[in-house]
Amino acid sequence: MMLFTPTAKADASPMEESFVGNPIVVINLTYEPGTGGGNSFEGEIVLELFLNWAPVTVENFVGLTEQGFYDGIFFHRIINDFVIQSGDPSCTEVIAYPGTNPTCGDGGSDSTIPLEIHENLTHINGAIGMARGTDPDSASSQFYICDTPQHGLDNGNRTLEDDPGYAVFGVVREGLEIVKAAAGVPTTNDADGEDGALPRSQGGPDRPLYEVHINSIILKEYLTNPTPEIQDRGVPGFNFSFAILSLIIMTVALRKK
Repeated sequence: MMLFTPTAKADASPMEESFVGNPIVVINLTYEPGTGGGNSFEGEIVLELFLNWAPVTVENFVGLTEQGFYDGIFFHRIINDFVIQSGDPSCTEVIAYPGTNPTCGDGGSDSTIPLEIHENLTHINGAIGMARGTDPDSASSQFYICDTPQHGLDNGNRTLEDDPGYAVFGVVREGLEIVKAAAGVPTTNDADGEDGALPRSQGGPDRPLYEVHINSIILKEYLTNPTPEIQDRGVPGFNFSFAILSLIIMTVALRKK
């Protein structure tokens, strides 16, 4: 199952506000590389899922999470400045990584879900979406997280007329640095070893040289109060405190005239 590369741009999505009732899920990752694999890291990616905007997709993901479906698999496809992709239950270590199942990257859960597109859910930095095949309604369990804005994946921005885009159903609220660290690990497209000293034994393109391991994905809570602090995504914002200070200074200056 492949996620096509981006081809176009669109305006940023208004996904900067939390909402009561939305599920919060936490992905716990570990990366322990060998020679040439960069720095090790471990951490959590905290995601808010948008239940009112993508109910079928969110309920599917939460249901799989509660089954422990994702625990122990790895991110099988990573493209820096694009996405990190996981969710295939066959992507587990066989004897020792990079040994894995020959079908890793092509699998999913037993059932598929229809494509859910909402104009207020777009591929901003940290967006989580569902990977799928050429059939828009073929998503099952594979997901991806954007490590930069990828609006070319949005509905209306695809190059093919009959391509409706990909379904966004949540966003990273904490742990963008972990997403970025995972996106930056070395990868290979070569299964035979000619691409470097540390070949993988099987697998599709953009496979990490060393395992980016999902220890667990858990449902932490359903929001009862909107989260006041949203992680900076490089989007310009309005500094209220600075504006108040400026207004006071201006008022004092006018009184002195």
